[in-house]
Amino acid sequence: MDASAQLTEYAPGMPWAIVQLKNQWFAIASAEIREILMVPEVAAVPGEPDYIRGVINLRGRVMPLVDLRKRLGLTSVIEEAQAFCDLMARREEDHRRWLAELEASVRERRKFQLTTDPHQCAFGKWYDAYKPDNPWVTALLGKFKEPHGKIHGVAIQVGELVAAGQHEQAALRIAETRATTLSEMIQLFAELKNLTNQQQRETVVVLAAGGRTLGVCVDSAVSVEKLAAGSVEPLPAGAAAVDGGVVCRVAKRAGHPEPLLLIEAGRILDRHIKLAA
Repeated sequence: MDASAQLTEYAPGMPWAIVQLKNQWFAIASAEIREILMVPEVAAVPGEPDYIRGVINLRGRVMPLVDLRKRLGLTSVIEEAQAFCDLMARREEDHRRWLAELEASVRERRKFQLTTDPHQCAFGKWYDAYKPDNPWVTALLGKFKEPHGKIHGVAIQVGELVAAGQHEQAALRIAETRATTLSEMIQLFAELKNLTNQQQRETVVVLAAGGRTLGVCVDSAVSVEKLAAGSVEPLPAGAAAVDGGVVCRVAKRAGHPEPLLLIEAGRILDRHIKLAA
């Protein structure tokens, strides 16, 4: 069936809830919204599509909980946070191994081959390019600059000591760095991963649409607005409707250049899922 066929008709001037998913804006008809709440306890249900988180119990009524990001083909908040934490764990391990290799090079009387430039290691390249949109993450990342520079700088100091034949002093300098600067970086990585997990707070919008009641996870509910008459139109020619027509219309918001994608709430749940409404 054509995704644009049999679209829900909405009264002109009806309010819409504006929600955010990643860096995109979506709208859900307020007539289909029953309430908005924080994510409650979720019970996983095997055998459902991956966009079904499970079921929630809302005052005695059990309903499916949909990860709206995944339903629309985006990376879920949970997956995004885990990927970031995994990346930070690898960059932490890089520096443990970097210092271990510096120590081995002194012990084995061989040249240290790894970079001494903090901007050229994997973390440094990522750090210089990454632009977080969370002010707390920005502030915490700022604390990495000094210890990260120091830990790479110790290789230069160790090289000078080795060149002077002071191998024992070089080994002591590495041990001191492991106990201080590396330890500080490890603590910062732990704080960053913890902050990332704390910040993955989503909002659940409870909907009644298509003869079913369900909850959908969104990054945040931003506002309730009326859309100007004539601002709603089909997706531009050549733009594919999103998975089963969950999104096939777009609107413009006054004072906002970004397009607003309209959610067809009645199409969120695939008819083949096993969960009862």
